[in-house]
Amino acid sequence: MRIIKLALISAVIIFLIATAFSLLIPSHIRISRAINIQGQKDSIFALIRDKESWSLWHPAFADSNKKKFDPINVTIQNENDSAIVMQLQQGNKKPVINGWQVYMHANVDSLTLQWYMDFRLKWYPWKKFGSLFYESTYGLMMEQGLENIRKLSQKHDR
Repeated sequence: MRIIKLALISAVIIFLIATAFSLLIPSHIRISRAINIQGQKDSIFALIRDKESWSLWHPAFADSNKKKFDPINVTIQNENDSAIVMQLQQGNKKPVINGWQVYMHANVDSLTLQWYMDFRLKWYPWKKFGSLFYESTYGLMMEQGLENIRKLSQKHDR
């Protein structure tokens, strides 16, 4: 009986310590990548806006990944002449905001395309600690996607 009581008290204390440490991790996380592209803003936004062409550049929508994941619902949240913001939601998971921002540079023949993903986390310690791996997972995917956009937009603009 004593061992069970000690184990239960230890588990509660460990959970409280983990929860206290997880409170130091923010609930809003933004992962961002950017690339310089020698292309036109319109052709880049056409690739992003057209959800049917995402299989050409977005790693999560590649034909090889379609069978691995549940379908992802994509809705446009906001759009202007230099940015597109979309919400991506897979099944009943929390939606993730994805934004693409174009920065034009005077007297330069290229532009900068920034892609960011915003995650809103609950207070649960396992959610907070799990978010520490988002940078390596989503960051690589975003770099690959931006490189694919660069290649496609340069082919299109030739």
